[in-house]
Amino acid sequence: MPSSGSGTMTPITSGAAIGLQIAQPLPYTLLSIHRYAKIMGISPLHFARGGTPGLNPIIFPDHGCNDTWFKYDWQDADKVSWWQLVHEISAAEQEIANIVGYWPAPLWFAEETRMYERPGMREYHGDGYGLRGVDKGVKTRYGKIVEAGRRAVTLIGSATVGGGSLTYTDEDGDGFFETATVTLATTITDPRQIKMYFSGKDGEIDWEVRPLRSLTISGGFVTAILDSWLLIDPELYEEYPSSDGIEAIDVSTTANFVTTVDLYREYSDPSQASTQLVWESSCEVCGGTGCAVCTAATQDGCLGIRDYNLGIVIPKPASYDAVEGEWEYAILDRYYEPDIVRLWYKAGDLDQAYVKNKSIDPLSNFWAQVIAWMATARLDRPLCGCANVKSKVDDLQKDLSTTTREMGRFFSPDVLGCPFGPRKGEVMAWRRIKYLVKDKVPSYALV
Repeated sequence: MPSSGSGTMTPITSGAAIGLQIAQPLPYTLLSIHRYAKIMGISPLHFARGGTPGLNPIIFPDHGCNDTWFKYDWQDADKVSWWQLVHEISAAEQEIANIVGYWPAPLWFAEETRMYERPGMREYHGDGYGLRGVDKGVKTRYGKIVEAGRRAVTLIGSATVGGGSLTYTDEDGDGFFETATVTLATTITDPRQIKMYFSGKDGEIDWEVRPLRSLTISGGFVTAILDSWLLIDPELYEEYPSSDGIEAIDVSTTANFVTTVDLYREYSDPSQASTQLVWESSCEVCGGTGCAVCTAATQDGCLGIRDYNLGIVIPKPASYDAVEGEWEYAILDRYYEPDIVRLWYKAGDLDQAYVKNKSIDPLSNFWAQVIAWMATARLDRPLCGCANVKSKVDDLQKDLSTTTREMGRFFSPDVLGCPFGPRKGEVMAWRRIKYLVKDKVPSYALV
């Protein structure tokens, strides 16, 4: 889905996992798993599988609550893993998008294929214009378009511990280095375009480090501040269980934190085609001699936007002028309209705090809670043994469609009509968003 960036990378070097390079990223979700932990009241260090056995007193003690999380189910079969959690979050986000017609926060969509619209009146077919005499529109699969174009990333720089641009600090003097700070020179002026990634990953979206506490630009320098445990070496999460069991990652010192991270600018590349017009193969052009029967003809173009909320876009044939840095109109390669179009765009809802440049996370608390409720309701194993978290999970997982001999229940329309399911977390999510369904993108295009 997203395209990758370019630049010179520095391999991750830290801790006992130096040189292994076997870590796999978790699938990208709009709600990051660490933000999920905050919503659910889970200890952030334990959620990151961290512990501080080398400190006295121990920071983030378990107090009898064995809630250390692991990346995979097979590392601890009795508890939910990151892997299961992220897939439930992903499924919840997809279902929400299908119901309301747009994603809770922006995603990049690549090579989405849509039929080129044809009017009912045959005499209007073939000229590329609708009944109003303007270019024909095509409906995207999802609404709330942010911009047309393909995702691109450009390396701003690599921050390193050795170079002093990545530092770990103990802000409160308790012996635990809980804060990581990255400072690099940049010419970027919009902090929302700057993303942090683990080093050597080419800015792949699955490797983004989030959430950050803050990211600011001042005097030609970008400064990012985050919780240090977000930079635990990814290789350490791949540890295999042994006869001695599997333990928390020791973060009493910074030895198990990465020593390098990359900052990238993420943006829509204006030089890449945001649409492609496609014609099915036809031998009329070449007269039937040497014709590639099953090869479609394509023409690049740019994508105009007619309605941002409904997702109505205008595919236009065009060529890119590298000197002027813009797309210029071109005539169709064929003498008739294309059969289908391929689209590249970014779409999804935007938090107003993000729009006003007061937040670097476009996912609002409204949607973050909805996603967390749904995902939690569907987990099939306990999150942890902590009483506060367990009670919240048990409540969200109650099946509101069942009755017992001891307890009857009145089934409200929200329970019976909930498209997500009958569990309380699913019903809570539906009650919050059901009024948004009326704004769902229609299944037709405005030509």
